[in-house]
Amino acid sequence: MNRQHSEDLENDEENNEEQQDKEDILRKLSVDITFEKSFWEKIDAIENELVSELLEIDFLKDNNVDAVYNPLDYAADIHINYLKKFLKQSPSVLFLGMNPGLLGMCQTGVPFGNVSSVKNWMKLSGKVEKPKIEIKMKPIEGLECKKEEQSGKRFWGLMEELCGEPENFFRHCFVYNLCPLAFLSKTGRNITPTELKGECKNALNTVCLNYLSKIINTLKPKVIITVGSYAEQKIKDLKKKNLISESIECKLLPHPSPRALNNNDWVEKARKWMRENDMLKYFKTEQS
Repeated sequence: MNRQHSEDLENDEENNEEQQDKEDILRKLSVDITFEKSFWEKIDAIENELVSELLEIDFLKDNNVDAVYNPLDYAADIHINYLKKFLKQSPSVLFLGMNPGLLGMCQTGVPFGNVSSVKNWMKLSGKVEKPKIEIKMKPIEGLECKKEEQSGKRFWGLMEELCGEPENFFRHCFVYNLCPLAFLSKTGRNITPTELKGECKNALNTVCLNYLSKIINTLKPKVIITVGSYAEQKIKDLKKKNLISESIECKLLPHPSPRALNNNDWVEKARKWMRENDMLKYFKTEQS
């Protein structure tokens, strides 16, 4: 072997080693990037685990339940878009509801998700399929649904009034339901989690409470505003068990449902409540 040929082989070996080193570095970077989830992906992963455990419960054992709607499945397109668009960082304020309404989140995958609010204010879109079992009297029509979800219309209507653009609301706030499932009777009546019976109710409460603590400890809000007394009690339960930080401030906002007693002027009362509880500072625009 001549000297020139030997030097060429050595150079090739050095080049190969350098190339291998570069590939190792790129591979390591790729692994790091792969495992670093964005903020909304962390919440999505927790939700997937939550739903997986909930679906192991046979809710049809409750004689009143004939169908279970899971909008995180059949309305996943819009729900994921909701997370992607509006959950970019830890919110200062978390609004916490109970579970999907039949004309709200059941149609759109968004908590309190009145269709017009989701389409026209939040500018969200996506395909909505059908639940595995659909009650004919309560069909899933997605963003084509013409009926309005009155609680959601009131809730998001107030936020639009206070914030203008949705980005001004979601800059510091986020809205979440502690249970992602809706339960229906054969006549289409909405059966709330409080109305479930026996084993189903106990299992639901246990699973949802466990994952609610994971959601809160990931989101790390400064303030939790429970929309209704059901969510309020769950936050009290978590604090009693030391499963969430004691430093989180918790407040109760009355539910916007028009079926609640003396609730015709909810928007006016809620606006006053926001002011008296010093919440309006979280709804300011960057310019104000």
